[in-house]
Amino acid sequence: MTTFETSLRSIRKRQTTVDFAVQALYSDILEGAYQPGSFLRLSEVAERLGMSVMPVREAIRELASLGIVESIPNRGAQVRYLSLEDLVETYRSRIYLETLSIKLGTPLITPERTRLAREANESRITAAESGETLKILATHEAFHFQLYQACNNPWIIKAILPGWRNAERYRSLSFQNAEVQGSLGSEHVSMVDAMEAQDVLGAVGILHHHLTTAAEAAAVRFEGTSIIDRLPALSELS
Repeated sequence: MTTFETSLRSIRKRQTTVDFAVQALYSDILEGAYQPGSFLRLSEVAERLGMSVMPVREAIRELASLGIVESIPNRGAQVRYLSLEDLVETYRSRIYLETLSIKLGTPLITPERTRLAREANESRITAAESGETLKILATHEAFHFQLYQACNNPWIIKAILPGWRNAERYRSLSFQNAEVQGSLGSEHVSMVDAMEAQDVLGAVGILHHHLTTAAEAAAVRFEGTSIIDRLPALSELS
């Protein structure tokens, strides 16, 4: 094996380890192992994950780029605090970007993509019935991104991801609303149906309602206040 091949294998192994560290640390944050405001000590996190410090350092940098953690000078990396303002700005950006991807993607969506989206939605329903929180989040993300990726614009997808990841920290609050939880499956089906029918306005309208309802439920649960008037109206998205 050449030196180049050895180096390449080492890089691939490191990337895999870093990816695992990102997912594991992110899951720990979502599950509350590290509360908002907690400092992430490299050695402690590495011990918890059973790995060296290097991939943990890279994982923290990756989560910082997504806005999940932030670097505090002379103190280290801290899990970002939740706030009503952050919730509003997170969902404002999500509404603009995600409805754009649906608007562009509806004319381009394929039968294979809608099939995969429907399968992800069924998996999410099964996970919800068994109370598997992380699987609920994973399958929910899989459903949405199958539809978003139909736009065939990788820059839009990259722009969506940070807001989506940050919203996961608030989404558990909206999921505590029985109305929101109960309507998820049917709204997902309606969204796919509209895209299959090439109904751009219908698909955008369903997603807009989907996101604003979730944001409102999270805000009410978080601080007992409404934020509907601070979110983009459907008329702004045409």
